[in-house]
Amino acid sequence: MVYTARDTGERFSQKALPQCQKEKVLLKVYPEEVRQEIIGFGGAFTDTAAMALLHMNKEIQKEALNAYFSTETGLSYNMGRVPIGCCDFSTVEYSHAEVPEDIELSFFSIEQDKKGIIPLIRGVKEVMEKSCRQGELLLYALPWSPPAWMKTNGQMSWGGRLRPEYYETMAAYLIKFIRAYEEEGISLWGIAAQNEPIEIQRWASCEYSGTEERIFLKDHLIPALEKAGYEDKKILCWECNKDFMRERAEEILSDQELAAKIFGVAFHWYSGDYFEELERTHRKFPQVQLIATECCVVMPVDLAEWSVGEQYAHDMIGDFNNWTCAWMDWNLFLDRNSGPQIAGNPCAAPIILDEEKQEMIRMSSYYYIGHFSRYVKHGARNLKTMIDEEAAEKGLECCAFLNPDEEMAVVMMNASDESLEGCVQAGEETFGVKLDAHSIATILISFT
Repeated sequence: MVYTARDTGERFSQKALPQCQKEKVLLKVYPEEVRQEIIGFGGAFTDTAAMALLHMNKEIQKEALNAYFSTETGLSYNMGRVPIGCCDFSTVEYSHAEVPEDIELSFFSIEQDKKGIIPLIRGVKEVMEKSCRQGELLLYALPWSPPAWMKTNGQMSWGGRLRPEYYETMAAYLIKFIRAYEEEGISLWGIAAQNEPIEIQRWASCEYSGTEERIFLKDHLIPALEKAGYEDKKILCWECNKDFMRERAEEILSDQELAAKIFGVAFHWYSGDYFEELERTHRKFPQVQLIATECCVVMPVDLAEWSVGEQYAHDMIGDFNNWTCAWMDWNLFLDRNSGPQIAGNPCAAPIILDEEKQEMIRMSSYYYIGHFSRYVKHGARNLKTMIDEEAAEKGLECCAFLNPDEEMAVVMMNASDESLEGCVQAGEETFGVKLDAHSIATILISFT
């Protein structure tokens, strides 16, 4: 058992499992009932995250990158989300096509990305290569807004819509981005049309109705990708909260020709749990993957706040138990002021970088994410579980996975103020477990 607890100071500590002394069965795992395949875990390569890291000395930069992407000392991340142009977590407002009416995109440029995001990605790739993980970094890109001159409101912020006469130009803009990154030695795994297409924000944002997103994807972006030889790119839609994801999925995926080319529906957590919407979306469109692509909390006064980690694990358990195949956090790094950024958005990240003290701070969310990402491997399969009703009422939450090497990983979180003790049945195996108040454990079971 790998164990982390609030009050004992244990962090990823290895512990022997106790004998099953009590008859109480807290959890049953059904190894024969496999569900969705897991792609991986990651975070966002924002301009802010990159600049926060660049403000630290070289040793801390190296430590921070390893903390996420090393398989030996880190969280074994293998995925990343990349903004196309600026977002709320950028140090300047920018697009990659700043010259108005440049329909041919002759002045397209990724110079701002070369200052931070691209060096950050290269640093991660070096870490992964040292762990013999070549080719495993799955990068997914999307815009928060088209260039201002393509929009109805003439600005990147405060919503507005992509003007229909620029649909083809915007598709070409996204193709240019893919090619520009390839020229830097960086291949993209996936792409989407727009971040949070129903949100009007004081930072870069753009509105798409379901019909508009469907038209842009089917008639413009997908043909442009195919013409450019990028038909292998994974196409995601929606990219907003869970509460309306099924409605948007129905608007887009009801077109069967288009649905055959959509890899997944991406979602965020800010509207609340809505785990039932994940289940319903999967039941309606079982061939389409469900991918959690953004979550974060407001920066707490106390960076040691333990409930932050529990919020993360609660969401991850609920998502994975309802057909989610990949999970990505928001900013990889932030400074103590949630920056450096232009939007004044007071978010936290699992790793906070204190520029003044030249110190790296791991929040509780870092450890809770790690109880999944370190032990649930690419290609693992989610397993059916059944949790004891009384234990669930007390605060026990669980999920389980079968890794490609046949090792089982069972994640159990006790978010209550009391310890929990009992047995776990995993197939024919039965073992004891004791979870202190406010703790999380990953139990690894080998059947070989």
